[in-house]
Amino acid sequence: MHAYDVQLNTSCEITPEVSEAHIREIVNAVLAGETERFGEIFNLFHKKVYALAWNITGDYDDAMDVVQECFLRTFRALSSWRGRAKFSTWLHRIAVNTAIDYIRRQSKHYVRRLTPTGEEEQDDKIQRLAEGIETKTPATELERKELRQTLMRAIAQLRGRQRKCFLLRYFADLPIKEVAQIVGCGEGTVKRHLFRARKHLRQILMRPGQK
Repeated sequence: MHAYDVQLNTSCEITPEVSEAHIREIVNAVLAGETERFGEIFNLFHKKVYALAWNITGDYDDAMDVVQECFLRTFRALSSWRGRAKFSTWLHRIAVNTAIDYIRRQSKHYVRRLTPTGEEEQDDKIQRLAEGIETKTPATELERKELRQTLMRAIAQLRGRQRKCFLLRYFADLPIKEVAQIVGCGEGTVKRHLFRARKHLRQILMRPGQK
């Protein structure tokens, strides 16, 4: 049984932005023993976490699992948030790490293969998929999901910061500045990580026998 009792309601309205001071007040209350107030944190951020999880996994059930695990980790780690970073930034780190760990555990479900094509055409497909602009027609929906799953398996092979930067920039659709804050490096470093990540992904996906 979870230490908090909340229900995911994906149909609820987007919660208005709240101040860091209000979030701190909620966190302090939870840490003081009012654990039921963790539901307020859940209600404030679960839509954003779900969007990130779905963009990474491409599957409703997988995204739901990531959301639940993310908030369980957040509850357990709540005392480690010191306010040096925005709460949403701190939570983003947990969400990305949770999604990456989930992909690793469920890797057998992400084994798909791209249709062999030339490198430029394949890279264009990866780019469109990562930016979320692949055409959502019945004829291409299955291909889109298979490309996403293959891409996630390849992303899991990237080095730590390259992987996080790629996921945050292309799947969470965050600006370079916010990616830098989450990862903990400069904007120029983020751009270098993204360049190298794309280069490595092309190499991984074009590798003979890649599955």
